[in-house]
Amino acid sequence: MDLPLIAADNMFGLIFAFLGLAAFGFWSERTKLGQWISGVILTIFAGMLLANLRIVPFASPFHDMVWSYVVPLAIPLLLFKADLKKILPESGKMLAAFVIAVIGTVAGVLAGFALVDMGPSGHLVAGALGASWIGGSMNFAAVSTANGLVADGALTAATAAADNVMAAFFIAFLLMLPGLAWLARLIPSKIIEAEVHAHEHPEEEKKPVLDMGALALQLFLAAACCFVGFEIAALLGIPKYGVLFVTVNALLIANLFPKQMHRLEGGFTLGMFFMYLFFGVIGAAADIVLMVETAMPIFLFVFIMAAVHIAVVLAGAALPHRPCRGAGHLQHRRRRPGHRRRHGRRQALARACHPRRHVRRARLCGGEFHRRRADAMAGVTGRRPFARASRSR
Repeated sequence: MDLPLIAADNMFGLIFAFLGLAAFGFWSERTKLGQWISGVILTIFAGMLLANLRIVPFASPFHDMVWSYVVPLAIPLLLFKADLKKILPESGKMLAAFVIAVIGTVAGVLAGFALVDMGPSGHLVAGALGASWIGGSMNFAAVSTANGLVADGALTAATAAADNVMAAFFIAFLLMLPGLAWLARLIPSKIIEAEVHAHEHPEEEKKPVLDMGALALQLFLAAACCFVGFEIAALLGIPKYGVLFVTVNALLIANLFPKQMHRLEGGFTLGMFFMYLFFGVIGAAADIVLMVETAMPIFLFVFIMAAVHIAVVLAGAALPHRPCRGAGHLQHRRRRPGHRRRHGRRQALARACHPRRHVRRARLCGGEFHRRRADAMAGVTGRRPFARASRSR
């Protein structure tokens, strides 16, 4: 029997398998496991399982088609309702978070390279993996081509395998972090709190209406963004960066015609369907056997890089929420246990007697203070406590 079961040139067989992975991803989102670690991770793991069981190939023309055509089409469909008026105010925080993440990745690369011996080409592998974790697969391809890593096909495949496998587990780990109660207390997040509130107070989900006219129009606009974007990149001599111009084109349409694009339904769902195809391909490209045979040092390097990266990111996220306890706090802690309670009660009564001039309370003698307090309480309750003290006055 020839393996894999579905050959690389069997296009309809691969379409059958990967459309099944996309359908599985959408279905898994409704399960408890999918809600916990997301359907994206389950789709990646399912693709990895199919490839390593030799049901689908690790590479094929279908894989290339998804990378070259499906992903660029998905980007505009996912961005047609992006409102820059809401995004721009948050860009400062996003940029700060990105800088912290880049610092963590660079620190992880230096730590991993110092601790793990990956052979004479280790520096090439370290550079390509660091670029991949900062800017994605496009960075990996560009840097591995620039530094000459692609000249060694086996090493490049092992590096890509370790990168894909570790990235899948790392994304799963990231998606589990918000569920850790102690971490949520240490690093509170408005986004997580909003999601918890939405989960506790679910709203009635509106079933999407299938409008073929709106769907066809959005596909046409997405194809136009891709055509114009890649043409501009080719004219500028940077065809590998056509996706950047595709993104710019989609954002221009979304913000020049926000009301019209908001009325078009179904585009985002179709974009997510395309992305689930991409996630299946990502999982199917991870050759675990190759990684175990030739890429264990690389796998260890990626593990150290990821550990340092997440440690730096979590430390950077926790700093703004760290309580500042100065000398005033320590001085307050040294006071007697009942001092704060008695002081607060006395100050509240003084404010009742002198709504606008309660700071003069300290100037009043004891008897005058009690008399005015009795007058204030009589106005509220209708009776006068401390009457004996008032008559003696």
